Amino acid sequence: MKYSARGFTLIELMIVMVVIGIIAMFAYPAYLDQVRKSRRAEAQKVLMAGQIGEERYRSYFDTYGNATSLAAESLNMGTADFFTFTINVPVASAATHYTLTASASGDQLKDTSCTTMTLDQSNVMTPAACWKR
Repeated sequence: MKYSARGFTLIELMIVMVVIGIIAMFAYPAYLDQVRKSRRAEAQKVLMAGQIGEERYRSYFDTYGNATSLAAESLNMGTADFFTFTINVPVASAATHYTLTASASGDQLKDTSCTTMTLDQSNVMTPAACWKR
């Protein structure tokens, strides 16, 4: 009676593990980059919601509002994980200017070219590379 061994040899398993390791070495950083891009898109969505809130506020009061005055009128920008949002409305030009800023925090700081994104009343989006459409 002949005995036939079934299964994998140790060398075959090691080859499979090496191939999986090589694939993971390239796939994981690409995955993290994609996650950071999606977080960036979420922050841009919040900035655009803030822009809409500012324009609605101006339609009511003839000036742009700060974060407190927008919240009082239920025109909040919203929130996004890994970003902090600020509204800058210069006192001298509140009727004509505002700047919305999203500042990265946590792991999003590794997205070095887009750690701070801004949007203003003229729809100027900086840095432009972060706002690809």
